[in-house]
Amino acid sequence: METDKIKNIIEKSKKITILTGAGMSTESGIADYRSPAGIWEQYKAVTIQELGSDIQKRKYYWRYKAETIPGMIKAEPNAGHKAIGELDKQGKLHYLLTQNIDGLHEKGGVSKERIVNLHGTNLEAICWSCKKVYDIEKTLAKLEECDYDPRCEVEGCDGFLKPNTVSFGQNLNPDHLGIAGKAVAECDLFLALGSSLAVHPAASFVETAYSSQKPVIIINRDPTPYDGLALYKLTNSLAEILPEIMA
Repeated sequence: METDKIKNIIEKSKKITILTGAGMSTESGIADYRSPAGIWEQYKAVTIQELGSDIQKRKYYWRYKAETIPGMIKAEPNAGHKAIGELDKQGKLHYLLTQNIDGLHEKGGVSKERIVNLHGTNLEAICWSCKKVYDIEKTLAKLEECDYDPRCEVEGCDGFLKPNTVSFGQNLNPDHLGIAGKAVAECDLFLALGSSLAVHPAASFVETAYSSQKPVIIINRDPTPYDGLALYKLTNSLAEILPEIMA
């Protein structure tokens, strides 16, 4: 069986780099973004340029975040997250590169030094001007009194706050990309889990791993543009299959 072969590969690997996408968290009750019932079907995306120039767009954005972030905070890691956490405890996880912004990998037991939050995190807010980081729950609690336009509390700043995530039109953190490149170059196995592999540069890590002759395994419900590069491609539930192949 393919699962037995994949388990054998994982057992023999010592430096595994994993990329995770929204499909990793759907079984924890967090909606994905691009499916027919996904988040972008319900909310219109707001660009970083709009956030900086249009107060009404900022208020709309924070109302959307006020509706969605509390569910992320309450969500619990599923068995798939915990399986990756166990892989870290075994000393086999090199890096976890995640497109998710929900913090569930941290809750699932992966050490923070192994995680690269490529798209940031919804668990923090950040001042766009001075870059001071704020606790997201405290920021959400003040939204009504500031009419959904929270501002930095640093004296003389008054910059607008946004969740510490990568917005549309905003570049990814170059330090994160540097670590990700290192993670792919140094690994002896690359896993892409729950990602449509439709968003770059994260999707290109698969091609980089393949070009570097690293075995690639993709587990995702739907087809991806990179399935042809995978040594194995599965469509199983991640919460079910990961505890089996990572045990």
